[in-house]
Amino acid sequence: MIRRSLLLAGGLALAAGGCAPASAPEEELLPTEALDIPDARERAQIRKDLITKRLDTVVLPAMRAHDIDMWLTFSREHHVDPILSEIGGGWGGVRNAYIFFDHGGDTPEKIFIGSHSLRDPTISDAYDVLVFYGYTEEGVRPHLRRVIEERDPRRIGINVSPTLPMADGLTWTLRNFLDETLGETYAARMVSAELVIRDFREMHIPEEIPVFSDLCAWTVAWEEEAFSDAVVTVGETTVADIHWWMRQRAMELGLITEFLPGVRITRDGENLPINSPDHVVMPGDILSVDAGVGYLDYRTDIKRTAYVLRPGETEAPESIQNAWEKALEITDILTGNWKPGAIAHEVWEQTMEDVGELGYQSGQPKTGGNEEVDPRQPEVGVYSHSVGNSTHDIGARVAVDWPFAYGDRVRYPLKADAWYSVELHVSTPIPEWDGLVLPIRIEENARVLPEGGVEYFAPRQRELLLIGGAQ
Repeated sequence: MIRRSLLLAGGLALAAGGCAPASAPEEELLPTEALDIPDARERAQIRKDLITKRLDTVVLPAMRAHDIDMWLTFSREHHVDPILSEIGGGWGGVRNAYIFFDHGGDTPEKIFIGSHSLRDPTISDAYDVLVFYGYTEEGVRPHLRRVIEERDPRRIGINVSPTLPMADGLTWTLRNFLDETLGETYAARMVSAELVIRDFREMHIPEEIPVFSDLCAWTVAWEEEAFSDAVVTVGETTVADIHWWMRQRAMELGLITEFLPGVRITRDGENLPINSPDHVVMPGDILSVDAGVGYLDYRTDIKRTAYVLRPGETEAPESIQNAWEKALEITDILTGNWKPGAIAHEVWEQTMEDVGELGYQSGQPKTGGNEEVDPRQPEVGVYSHSVGNSTHDIGARVAVDWPFAYGDRVRYPLKADAWYSVELHVSTPIPEWDGLVLPIRIEENARVLPEGGVEYFAPRQRELLLIGGAQ
């Protein structure tokens, strides 16, 4: 059976008072009307609790795994470090230092040195030592030097990385400032903290699971409502209209869309321009959206697909449904190769071998500038990646071994309980289109299970959404 819309059981709760009239039955609520998204005060408490727990449970294992006994994040106003929010930081101040030191105990010593007192309690509650130097001529130098000299670390991890953008937040100017401040002895002990940051992001505590699961459920509800008769009027609505509805609705829900929705039509074998204001949704179209939302320090990356009914139709044609089913089968082949410890690009290579035996050629993401493949041959493109704190996160990336594009991430191992985006496309020839292919675009967020395989954070899309049932 193919569904028209989804209210996610277990992921969605009725908002207090509801958004529909009191007499309206629960099933008439639109998906985003049923969301119970925390307000500003609740969010702040959730964030503070998660950061405090993560700093006490995740930082030391990450540091010890890479033989670093001090991790220093150094940032300033208007050029904040990418990892800053996740360690409790916010506004950058003149120059602020966030220091974690391994003194041999069960938790790291957490030290904050900053120019200003704080308006958010996260740092003051989560850190052990607070130093405020204000607008003084001496600035941060003597305080930073003293903290480091008193602890005499062997290896000081700093946020520099040739291949991981999220671990490369230390600017050239601030690096020189550290060299001058710490002097030759301690400057010589500075090393890259890129793998500490990678592990810090990939090691999730149990308390994070329901937070990210909710965010995935909210994303699905938002996308599925966008592909419903409540938003789309066949013959009138453009894909640009859907794009802007999604951006507006996310704003109303208090979610951010730094990864903007990409809405497209596939029509008779032609992929029309993304977010086009010139293309109206018509019967027989296949719609797809690639989008995500942000909440606290978390980001999702999920796709959904819909079919636009022709007059008299109650479901998609057999050929379209067949293409959809093949995409689900290939997705299961892909995730069946996911095991903790498996090297990411080797998982890609094994998957390409598996689908090659089924007659598929290998493809790449359609981002522009790619070499064209035969538009009438079955094709699979796999470009899965870590997810959670960034749309494309810092961990392993199941993709072709192209370091120029993906850095070291394609050579990292998959990790148990780490979060990944299961992303691929499967192109199947459609007889009614003279054999041109229909690319089915799949993307779901999931965690790798210790025994292998994945567990999805929100129910995966198993059936095509339908638009135009009211015609």
